[in-house]
Amino acid sequence: MTVVDTGLAAEYAAIYAYSAAAVHLDGDPRWIAEELEAEHRSRRDALLDFYDEHGLEAAPSLAGYDIEPIADAAGAQRLLLAVETNVTTAWRAGVASTEPRDREICLRMYGDAAVALARWRIAVGESAADPWPGRPE
Repeated sequence: MTVVDTGLAAEYAAIYAYSAAAVHLDGDPRWIAEELEAEHRSRRDALLDFYDEHGLEAAPSLAGYDIEPIADAAGAQRLLLAVETNVTTAWRAGVASTEPRDREICLRMYGDAAVALARWRIAVGESAADPWPGRPE
């Protein structure tokens, strides 16, 4: 599995989680969640184009992903914060690739993911300040 494969898997999982969680939100968090889900779909589509352009085969998304049951808005917000952190961590790890084309796409995706993570943190009332978004603790 390449670093781009790992990032694509994270994007698939994010789309699944947003689809499950957004229905539990309202107001600004719901609006931002819908925007972020659309951004994950756009990144997934860009990645599928990347695979096609380079004659590579992309793994399909899974039929389902293991997420905790979502009971309320607070649970949905926690899930989506974890998802955005996971996506950012996946792309950050890919920036270290020694393969130039992989490193290039991972860097672009990492930037987008870091912005999405900051937007979600603000949406749920957390500080967006993080000098190394996606850095493992």
